[in-house]
Amino acid sequence: MRCFLAIELPRETRERLAALQKRLCALDREVRWTKVDQIHLTVKFLGEVPDAAVGQVCQSADAIARDHPAFDIQVSGTGCFPPRGPARIVWAGLASLPQPLIDCHKACERAFAEMGFPPENQPFHPHLTIGRVRDQRGSHKIRPALESELHFDGGRFTVKELTVFQSVLDRGGPTYTVLSRAAFQE
Repeated sequence: MRCFLAIELPRETRERLAALQKRLCALDREVRWTKVDQIHLTVKFLGEVPDAAVGQVCQSADAIARDHPAFDIQVSGTGCFPPRGPARIVWAGLASLPQPLIDCHKACERAFAEMGFPPENQPFHPHLTIGRVRDQRGSHKIRPALESELHFDGGRFTVKELTVFQSVLDRGGPTYTVLSRAAFQE
């Protein structure tokens, strides 16, 4: 099954992201907005995980979380990937990159590399994907529209858990199912 580790968002942050998407409605033809209840902060994408290894993935996530403290993040600002050229992803960002989040990501990279999952070949850039560009021809409208939301405030919250999700892809978009939740140190 297709799996990833992520940080879930509190209701208030999701509501602020929904309001942001609504304010950006002029981009509705260019962007397929992520369902608000599916927006998350990916820590480690694993891809296809053999059924027999899912339990080990959940145990590893639990061990990683137990070794790291809970931490605060501030959702702030907007942007798109890639940073230049036609946009493909519209995102909300973080005001800063907390060291515990960096440490958690590095621990995930190490632990899952030992299990045979390849490490990321790009630097860690935590973000919340709020939309995907439908057609590259209309992407020139996206960056100017996001300029009005550079100071977007998605709220501050304490990250208390690392969640393992299963992702099932279909025509209506992905469906995420929680496989396990692992608590960070309080």
